Amino acid sequence: MWEDEHLHSPVCTGIALLYGSWNIPLRVRRGNLEWSFLLIAITMTIWAMASSLLYTTTNRYALIFYILSNLAWILLPALFLNFAVVLSADKSPGKFTVIPIVPSFIFIYMLLVGSLIRPGDIHELMSWAGGGRGLFEAYMVGYFAAAVSLIWNHARVATSYRERKMSTLIFIVSSFSLIAGLILTTFISSSIHSINTLGQIVGMVGIAGIAHAIIKYHPPAMSPSLAGESILDKVTDLVILLDATGEIIRLNHRAKKELGLDSPGDWREIVAPEHHQKMRREFEDIMERASSSPGDYHHSPVSLEYVRADGERIPVKLFISLIREGSDAVGYSLVAQDLRHTLRLRDRIEESEKSEELTRMRLHEFRTLNEAIVRINHSNSPEELFRNVMALLNEHLGLSEGAVYLVSDGVLRPMDDGFRVDNPEEILEEMDDAVLVRDDLIAVALKHDNRNLGLMAFRNGHDLDEYELRLLETVGGEAASTLKRIFYEDRLLESLEEKELLLREIHHRVKNNLQVISSLLNLQSSYIDDPGVTAVLRDSQGRIMSMSMIHEKLYRSGNLADIDVRGYLEGLARSIMFSYMRPDQHVDLKFEMDDIRLNVDTIMPLGLIVNELVTNAFKYAFPDGGGEVRVSLRRDGDGFLLTVADDGVGLPDDFNLDSLRSLGMLLVRNLTDQLNGELEYTSNGGTEFRVRFSEIQYRKRF
Repeated sequence: MWEDEHLHSPVCTGIALLYGSWNIPLRVRRGNLEWSFLLIAITMTIWAMASSLLYTTTNRYALIFYILSNLAWILLPALFLNFAVVLSADKSPGKFTVIPIVPSFIFIYMLLVGSLIRPGDIHELMSWAGGGRGLFEAYMVGYFAAAVSLIWNHARVATSYRERKMSTLIFIVSSFSLIAGLILTTFISSSIHSINTLGQIVGMVGIAGIAHAIIKYHPPAMSPSLAGESILDKVTDLVILLDATGEIIRLNHRAKKELGLDSPGDWREIVAPEHHQKMRREFEDIMERASSSPGDYHHSPVSLEYVRADGERIPVKLFISLIREGSDAVGYSLVAQDLRHTLRLRDRIEESEKSEELTRMRLHEFRTLNEAIVRINHSNSPEELFRNVMALLNEHLGLSEGAVYLVSDGVLRPMDDGFRVDNPEEILEEMDDAVLVRDDLIAVALKHDNRNLGLMAFRNGHDLDEYELRLLETVGGEAASTLKRIFYEDRLLESLEEKELLLREIHHRVKNNLQVISSLLNLQSSYIDDPGVTAVLRDSQGRIMSMSMIHEKLYRSGNLADIDVRGYLEGLARSIMFSYMRPDQHVDLKFEMDDIRLNVDTIMPLGLIVNELVTNAFKYAFPDGGGEVRVSLRRDGDGFLLTVADDGVGLPDDFNLDSLRSLGMLLVRNLTDQLNGELEYTSNGGTEFRVRFSEIQYRKRF
C-alpha cells in the first residue's frame, strides 16, 4: 500500500516541474525571475522524487536517494530567498547575493562528512540529533521568513500594478505552503509515512501557484510589436493600415479622432469620391514598381482629401507604402499629413505679405503725393503750376493727353493750343463732384471756396480705381488752392491789403493741410480691414490736431518764418495727454525747452514727430499705472536735439526701426528724413527717442 502511495508523489511533483519549468518560458521571457523559479521547481522535484523513492527501494540504493533528498531540502530555503531577492530587486543578483547561499553549503558539508544513517532508522540524519538540528531549523525558518517578507514588501511598493498583483499572489501561495508544511512537520507525528506525500502535494500547490502568478501577471516585456503599437498611436499623422483587398484593419488614435470613425471599413469611405480613381492608379503603380523592388516600396506623396464621418473634408499629403511578408504583399500603410494648419498658415503668410506690400505701396504713394503737393504749392505761376500737375498725373496715372481751362472774365479759356474738348462749359456745369469720368473723358474741377476757377480735362485711357480718383480730387483741390494763391500774389503786388490776404492764405493753408491729412486717413483705411480701425482713426486725428495747432499759431503770429516752438509743443503734448491718459493713470508731463523759434517748413514735421512719440508713450509705456513723460528741445551746436522719453516698460526685445510695420513709427522715420535729421533710441528702464535736426531753409512765398 505504501509503495503505491509513494509512487503517486513523484508523478504529481513531475507535473509541477513540467508546469513550472516548461510552461513559463513559453509564455513569458526567460528573465532572472523565471530562472530562479525554475531552480526552485527542479529542487522541489528532486526532493519529492528522492524522498518518495527512498521508501520504495532497498537499503543499497536508499543512501543515494537519502543524500539527494537532503541536498534538495538544504538548498530550497536559499533558492527561495534568492527568488524573493530577484523579484523585489527586479534585476540580476549581484556578487553580494551569493552570501545567503553560503550556509546551505555548510549544511551540505555537515551532511556529507557526518554519520549519515542512524542505526535502525534510515530517515533521519545522525548529525541533526545534536545542536545541528536547531541550527538547521533556524536556517530554514529565517530564510523562508526573510523571503516572504521581501515578497510582501514588494507587493506594497512595486510601481507596476501587474507586479503588485503578481507579488501578492506569490506571497499568499508561499505563505500557505510554508504554514501547511510547518503544521505537517510540527503537529503530526513523523512516523506517519503519508507526511511526505502531503508535503509533496503542498509543494506542488505552491509551485503551481507561483507559476500561475508569473504567467498571469508578469509585466509585459518590451517587444517590437508593442513598441510599434505605442508609436503608432502617438504619432500626429493619420495612419491607416489596409489589407491586400483595401479593407481598413487598423487606424491610429489621431486618424480615429480626425475622421470620426468608430469601426474600420473600406478606404473608399474616407477618400473623397473624386480622388478614388487617383488612389486606384497609385495602388496599381505601387504594385507595378514593387514587383522589381527587393523591399517595401515607398511611393511619392500624393495630395488629396479625406472625408470625415460628418462630411467635412480634410486636405492631406498622403504617403503610401507597401507592406510585405517575405515576397508576398499583405497590405498597405497610408500615412497622411493633415494640411489644414499648413494651409491656414500659408494663407496668413500670404495675407501678411500682401498687407505688407500694400502698406509699402501706400506709404510710397503717400510720400509721392506729399512731395507732389509740396511741388504744386511751391509753384509761382499758373504755367509752372499746371506743368507740375500734368507731369505728376502723367507719371502716376498715365494721363498723357490733357488740357487746362481757366475762367477768365466769366468764360472758360484754354491755357495752350494742345488737347481740346467739346463744350467745356457744359462739362463744368454737369460736374456735381470734384471728378467726372466718362468713357472717353476725365474732368477735374478747379474749385476754391465754392467758386469754379476752371477745369482740367484728360483723354480717358483706362478705368480708375479708388486711389486714383482720390489722387485726382486731391491734386485738383491743391491746384485750385495754389492757383488762387497765385492770383492773390498777383493782386498783392498791386495792393496794400497784405495782412488780410496773408490771413486768408493761412486759412487756405489750414484747409490744404487738413486735406492732406484727410488723404492720409483714407490711405490708411484702404489697407486696414480690422475692427480696431477706430483706434487707427483716433491716431490720425491726433496728427490732424498737431497740424491744426500749427495753423492756429500761424493765424496768431502771422509770420511763417518765426513760430514759438515751446508754446506749440507744450500745448500739443498736453492735448495728447488729455486724449490718451486713462482714468486709472497718473502720468506727469514735464518739459525742458530752450527759447527756440522755427519756420513752418521745420515745425510742421517736428510737430508730427512729437505727436507720434508722445502718443506712443501714453498708449504703451504705462500699461499698469502711471509714470513720467519728458519732452525736451535743446540747441545742439548748429542744430537742435528733440528728446521724448518715458520711464515705462520700454520697447519690445525685437524692436527694430528697419523692419517696422507701424505706420506711426514709419512716419517718424520719414519725417526725420524730411528734416535731414538722425533718429536714435534707447530702451533701458524706459524708452528715449532722440532726433537731431537742423532748421529747413524757409522759402518765402511773397
